[in-house]
Amino acid sequence: MTMSLAVGIDLGTTNSVVAVATPTGVEFALGPQGERVHPSVVSFPPGGGVVVGLDAKVRRAAEPETTIYSAKRLIGQNIQSPLVQLALTGLPFQVEEGPNQQPIIALHDRRLTVPEVSGHVLAHLKRCAERQLGQRVTQAVITVPANFSDGQRQATREAGRLAGLDVLRLLNEPTAAALAYGFGQRKDEVVCVFDFGGGTFDVSLLAIKDEVFEVLATDGDFFLGGDDIDRAVTEFLAAELNRQLAIDPRRDPGLMTRLTLAAEEIKCHLSGAAVAEGTIDGLLHQGRELHLPFRLTRVQLEGLINGFVERTLELTRQALTAARLEPRAVTEIVCVGGSTRIPIVRQRLAELFGREPAIRINPDEVVAQGAAIQAGSLSGALFQGPAMAARDAVPTAALSPLAHGGVPWAGAAAPARPILLDVTPASLRVATAGGYTEQILDRNLPTPIERTKTFTTARDHQTQVVLECCRGESRRFAENEALGRLVLEGLPPRRRGEVKIDVTFRVDGDGILHVHARDADTGIACEAQLQVLGAPTASP
Repeated sequence: MTMSLAVGIDLGTTNSVVAVATPTGVEFALGPQGERVHPSVVSFPPGGGVVVGLDAKVRRAAEPETTIYSAKRLIGQNIQSPLVQLALTGLPFQVEEGPNQQPIIALHDRRLTVPEVSGHVLAHLKRCAERQLGQRVTQAVITVPANFSDGQRQATREAGRLAGLDVLRLLNEPTAAALAYGFGQRKDEVVCVFDFGGGTFDVSLLAIKDEVFEVLATDGDFFLGGDDIDRAVTEFLAAELNRQLAIDPRRDPGLMTRLTLAAEEIKCHLSGAAVAEGTIDGLLHQGRELHLPFRLTRVQLEGLINGFVERTLELTRQALTAARLEPRAVTEIVCVGGSTRIPIVRQRLAELFGREPAIRINPDEVVAQGAAIQAGSLSGALFQGPAMAARDAVPTAALSPLAHGGVPWAGAAAPARPILLDVTPASLRVATAGGYTEQILDRNLPTPIERTKTFTTARDHQTQVVLECCRGESRRFAENEALGRLVLEGLPPRRRGEVKIDVTFRVDGDGILHVHARDADTGIACEAQLQVLGAPTASP
């Protein structure tokens, strides 16, 4: 009998990784070219079909208007949000408003939701895993930023569904990284997971005691990441092109895409060198090829990105305050995401905590490792292996998901069960009179959790109550992130204040908000609909 395996997937902004927990460790699923890290890029060629991963990434420069990247920054978002509007500037592909204010990617002959685009990435990862494992993969744990909103989490689940995956759990990325770091190690530590990825930033403080992983506090910004650093370097290159050749590339999508790809390479080069110098070739403008000589030092780069680095440190200090911890109480700093390779980032972390961050862990793969461990735990196919997070302990070719030292699965030891205790990333609030809010759920509360609040009618014979919901820490509604609208319908037409409705707000283990309501006097259920802005809508 073939053992059913569940995979762990790190669905990233720039790159994605898929892995499976095996009796001997964590095995990564390779792509067609042997890659462990898969670009989160989807291209739609003019002749039809869909291209995903490395093959799609190479099409970005030639077909910028039909090659979609960084979709994670848009998934489940409200397109009317000012931060989303800012993120849309400079994208070579067209994004328009769809139902429920969700972003829709407009190609020449079709319209795609962002979950559909991410679904193509997940389906590609699923195929890679199936090819390597030699069996069907239908279940997965998918990671999300700890700071993701309800709409973003719903949309990620939808992407998994479209890829043909049963999403066992949405796991917060810092928690996954901590699981990879500490699982099976019998640790008794307080760790800081500093997750500075391609499009998002998360920081979580966790207490690890044997196989219990308790999040003490979390904070983050889902519009802070390597994309912003790339954009800063791209602007530097665009200014150089304008200065040297008197050409402003900002209105030319193809030219800006080529500069952005060059900016990514320059950023990576400066993580290991003091100077990046050369010539960018292949710049096409109005039918002629341009060549741009450039020189950028690491010190210059640090000046360009200092604001982004300072923002990550500010959020880290806020998380420490929320956890009531001094930096010296943290025993290990686990770096996650490619942006943590930038020397100034690690330097500033060392200054804050008084210790060097851990470098033995691969920041690109650690989240997928943790997701694989949790997937194995939930599916019952997890076996402890030593040092799963150590870079040299996860070779791909030597690991087999179907062997346990020659012992059949049925005769092997029972799978380990890590206990994950996560928290709410932000406060949940409802609007009150005068533009203010009332807090329903505080941030950093352990999940799953629920709270019940009683609401009443404001006028005679009112049969419907509408509540505007938001998330954030400000008392003023406008200073928070609009979440959506809660509609209570079918109320009995009585005099003002006589109808009292108990509304229960529940955040589940995936961080998704559920709402149900009952008449406080009769206990009869009332219809409650939470319309989350940016979340997927039912197909007509």
